[in-house]
Amino acid sequence: MIGRVSFGQSQGGWRVGFAVVLFCLLGTSSRPASAQPGSSALTDLPARLADKYPNIRSVVLARHDCVEFEYYKAGLDARSLSSVHSVTKSVLSILVGIALDKGYLRLDERLSELLPETLDPTIDPRVRDITVRDLLTMTSGFDSAAPFGARAVVPPREMWQWTLARPIQHKPGSQFDYDDDSVNLLSVALARAIRQDSRSFAEQNLFGPLEIENFDWKADSRGHLIGATTLSLSARDMTKLGLLYLRRGRWGHEQIVSGEYVADSISKHNDGGAPVKTAYGYLWWVTHTGAGLDAFFAAGKGSQIIYVVPRLDLVVTVTSLSSVPGGSVRFVNDVLLPAASDASTPPTCIARLVRERPLH
Repeated sequence: MIGRVSFGQSQGGWRVGFAVVLFCLLGTSSRPASAQPGSSALTDLPARLADKYPNIRSVVLARHDCVEFEYYKAGLDARSLSSVHSVTKSVLSILVGIALDKGYLRLDERLSELLPETLDPTIDPRVRDITVRDLLTMTSGFDSAAPFGARAVVPPREMWQWTLARPIQHKPGSQFDYDDDSVNLLSVALARAIRQDSRSFAEQNLFGPLEIENFDWKADSRGHLIGATTLSLSARDMTKLGLLYLRRGRWGHEQIVSGEYVADSISKHNDGGAPVKTAYGYLWWVTHTGAGLDAFFAAGKGSQIIYVVPRLDLVVTVTSLSSVPGGSVRFVNDVLLPAASDASTPPTCIARLVRERPLH
């Protein structure tokens, strides 16, 4: 058994034309030399995934708000949750954008305005000047390699506070440094700003409107969501988040997060660096496909990824048990985008992800 795979019913001849355009843009043959007569890159993909990439848990390809292809490892289905690891950061970014839209936060707001703990005389005064934007762009200036508790002893219920006492290595806003603890600090700042339970805020303002009901997100003992990781989602719901950003924050009739914030999120704010080594926005990575098309993505340890190509109206989602050879970005570009370009596979719509909700 190679797992579960779904193809929907034809939605009309326009898809074939679109696939041809995609084929041209990718510069990749839609019929690999190894393909057998009567086969296609997309219909052959499930067997290829099972054979060559046995750790892949799920793959979803979506266009025009529809799931057009999905694959699940044996024993999994569309409701199966996967730990998305650092994709969590990009979801936190969306929540920060919603809070900004609602007036709870400002991008230039300093930590000293949100966290009075920064005024402690034992903490480097430069910490006070770190802004929400600095935390979103991974340019807080903290030494991310500082060992836990190296500069602070804090009560167990306030463990996040040790991050404030870390050494400042660079001027805030000046240099990218991939730092999980700064993202967790951003989550605390968000909770202080909205003055409500962060999980409820996420359910009411993001997950609810997108009909994401099946998820898990860990919080600390004070109810602050762990912003850097710990979120678990299904592959379809991950795809919804990609579609939300593809649609510039709009979901059906509703503007979930402003188009201005989305555009800013997926714009290059710095050159980025390890572990992905591409440009960085607001907790989203910014890149180009192998064919030079603009793209952006959320990525997590072990090859979890939401990869969006606006020019192709395409969202690609992958979850995996461990890292695929070459990494998730290469896997998307070398394996999944060429398969998506296959004009010989009938157009499909397995599931429509965006359902219009009544206007109130």
